Amino acid sequence: MARIFISYRRQDSEGYVGRLYDHLMRHFEAEQVFMDVDSIPLGVDFVTFLEQSVAECDVLLAVLGPLWVSATDADGNQRLLLDDDFVRIEVAAALAQGKVVVPVLVGGAKMPRSADLPADLQPITRRNAVVLEHARFARDVDRLVEAVRQLTAAKAPITAAQRAEKETALKAIRTDLIAATDSPLYPIRQENRFFPVLGEGNPDASLLFISEAPGINEAKEGRPFFGQSGAVLTEMLATIGLTRDAVYVTNFVLDYLGEKREPTTAEIAFYAPFVERIFEVVRPAVIVAMGGTAARVLLKKFDQPEATHKISTIHGKLMPVTAAWGNIHIVPTYHPASVLYSASWKSWLREDFQKLKLFV
Repeated sequence: MARIFISYRRQDSEGYVGRLYDHLMRHFEAEQVFMDVDSIPLGVDFVTFLEQSVAECDVLLAVLGPLWVSATDADGNQRLLLDDDFVRIEVAAALAQGKVVVPVLVGGAKMPRSADLPADLQPITRRNAVVLEHARFARDVDRLVEAVRQLTAAKAPITAAQRAEKETALKAIRTDLIAATDSPLYPIRQENRFFPVLGEGNPDASLLFISEAPGINEAKEGRPFFGQSGAVLTEMLATIGLTRDAVYVTNFVLDYLGEKREPTTAEIAFYAPFVERIFEVVRPAVIVAMGGTAARVLLKKFDQPEATHKISTIHGKLMPVTAAWGNIHIVPTYHPASVLYSASWKSWLREDFQKLKLFV
């Protein structure tokens, strides 16, 4: 499901945007449409904040009225040429991040000339525009909605043969994992007659959940998230209308660690090729990292600067990245086991899951 960011200049298009928003609400849920980003927290770099807000969306509708280019501030400066102009920051960020940017012309506005724009906005002149006219506003918005849906089409369903092919590929990974006697955790597996824990779920899931390593109960059963933490995960999935068999669940380390501790760099590195093969088979639209360690590993894998940040500061953020199979999002959140001891953490986890509804 598409997430839409509406960028506009109040001086020339506020009335049109209100009407546009009302019409969009007939087609999308409220959580899918963002506008009026004016509650920037104190002490926060507003450029970074706006860029992150745009990053969490799939489509930016740049509403262009007659004054979009020529509007000035109180000192007579052309706003679009100022580095701190919110509209410029939003549109430039969307263009730089490779988002779908749709110019929406209102009030008789025409597409600006490239020569009239700063360099970071000039690519917008090469985007096909949509015109919203007063007399046919509803019809024009319906056309816009259809275009957005086509541009952000969800993962297409696979055929039975393709699903069987994916299931066979996952079985091959499991076979190779069982035979991985050179694993640093293989002696623990053998001594305790544990199973390796590859993962389970829909082999073509849009959502893939990954944590750091299986616990002892998971190793006994050979299944990820078996027990109390699994019950929490199932509960959270139910809040967005999903069951366990609709998603895929795995870990960065695929054997029991032998004790309650964080996995070592060497252990994570050993299992990385297996995890990469899982990713390549499932090809999720979203990878959800559950827990601080999992978040750090996943963010580092995709070279995200937040890899050094605490989970308390980055949980619930939708971060667009490019995977081998296309553009996806990664989402850090709390580990289900941790919320068993904190009502507030469980509340935050539930809020994070609500953001995943956009991909269901």
